[in-house]
Amino acid sequence: MKKHYLVALLTVLFLCSVIAAASSLSAADVEAIKQVHKQYEATWLKGDADGVRSLFTDDCVLFPPHADTPKIGKKGMNAFWFPPDAPPTQVTKLTVTPHDIGGDGQIAYVWGTDEVAWTTVDKGKSTTSSHSGTFLNVPKKQPDGSWKISHHMWDDPIVRH
Repeated sequence: MKKHYLVALLTVLFLCSVIAAASSLSAADVEAIKQVHKQYEATWLKGDADGVRSLFTDDCVLFPPHADTPKIGKKGMNAFWFPPDAPPTQVTKLTVTPHDIGGDGQIAYVWGTDEVAWTTVDKGKSTTSSHSGTFLNVPKKQPDGSWKISHHMWDDPIVRH
């Protein structure tokens, strides 16, 4: 009888380890997710709105700071970040530093810190703003194996002008 229990226990432990291994992010997934964040920095710094949009899922959700209403989908993203009537704005600094990445191979979480600075020109007057804060992203693996951000939340606790 003890042998049957031992075999059953070993089988359960083996299956648990297989399931755990299958449900964790691979090193390649972690690297791909880091690259999405590097591309996020680069596209903002280039002023490439289409590049920024391409890093997000079509049904993405942005959670702006200060309990602002979530912005849903690319339409919500465009209305918040890229409104057609907004004054010209250039991101002059963006440093996104992931502190932890985890997930199950299909969905992940990334949290970390960020620093951003930007200049806006309105009616000939240039205004520079910046802040440092924290972020939380939820990337999802796409059918082609790439990763895109599906949910993005950030804060801006310190505002300097």
